[in-house]
Amino acid sequence: MAVKSSDQISIVDVTDAYSVILTSESHTFLGSTSAAIAASTTTQVIAMQGASQVACSVTVGNVTAPTGVTVSSDGDTTAPTLTISVSSSVNESGTVTIPVYIASAGVTIEKVFSYGIAFTGASGTSVSISGTSVTYAAGTSGTTAPTTGWSGTIPSVSEGQYLWTKTVVTYSDGASTTSYSVSYVGVDGTSVSISGTSVTYVASDSGTTTPTTGWSGTIPSVSAGQYLWTKTVVTYSDGTSTTSYSVSYVGIDGSDGADAITMSITSSNGTIFKNSAISTVLTAHVYQAGVELTTAQIAALGTIYWYKDGSGASSASGQTLTIDAGDVDSKATYIAQLEG
Repeated sequence: MAVKSSDQISIVDVTDAYSVILTSESHTFLGSTSAAIAASTTTQVIAMQGASQVACSVTVGNVTAPTGVTVSSDGDTTAPTLTISVSSSVNESGTVTIPVYIASAGVTIEKVFSYGIAFTGASGTSVSISGTSVTYAAGTSGTTAPTTGWSGTIPSVSEGQYLWTKTVVTYSDGASTTSYSVSYVGVDGTSVSISGTSVTYVASDSGTTTPTTGWSGTIPSVSAGQYLWTKTVVTYSDGTSTTSYSVSYVGIDGSDGADAITMSITSSNGTIFKNSAISTVLTAHVYQAGVELTTAQIAALGTIYWYKDGSGASSASGQTLTIDAGDVDSKATYIAQLEG
């Protein structure tokens, strides 16, 4: 089952040990089809000793961040707020390593902030016919097309040879299709030569049923999803003729690519509790193209499953998860995944 979106959150029951908390440990930035859209987010750094908050500081120069990601601080010496910004040159997810100094303990604790990019789906393209060319060549085989000798005028074709007609249709995106028709000049004791040829075109909704009307010497306007038929009629000196057809398809506009699905988890009573007085409800919010989805829209995509402390087996399903004191021993990390 595919994982369409995921997020995680940590619930902490503090003791006397020193610990550092980021009020936001991850963020997903909106993006274009190939890179992030320049934007910023914030996270506050909180240091604790047991159940008591203690002062901490962050020196921005010691923060490690990928190219295109910058970090600034409000300079607060107790609980600094950091602003993490990405530029439009950032085209992949990454992490920021933040050294947090706790003066009262004389220790530095490193915290990691993760970020991702919700790319926008690429738009489909419209393709039309921009031109066509018809050339001819004489060949000795009726199954293998000649590799040389192609010309815009009908060549002299001897008895027992084949007249090949090549139709090349060029599209507005630079692509092209090539089709062939072939006619045989028989050997029956009578000298027969090719006296003329005509090429006409018509647009049709069918690629298998030959149109009966509308044939013209000029290329018609062919809408997306229709077929361009090319009819080649070769006339011989004995009054007989052969007719062959080639068909090219004009693709329908491509559908826009699907916008990225992202998720964010909120906790109704925060993430830090004292003396095991834990009581909160976690809620997984799902977004597509930056717009939060309804319960029904989420259900149409799949099911949200909750995983605790890296377990491979889910502990619950649904958009919300209730946590109480019996669920957390010092610290627990919950991951929500939209699967479907």
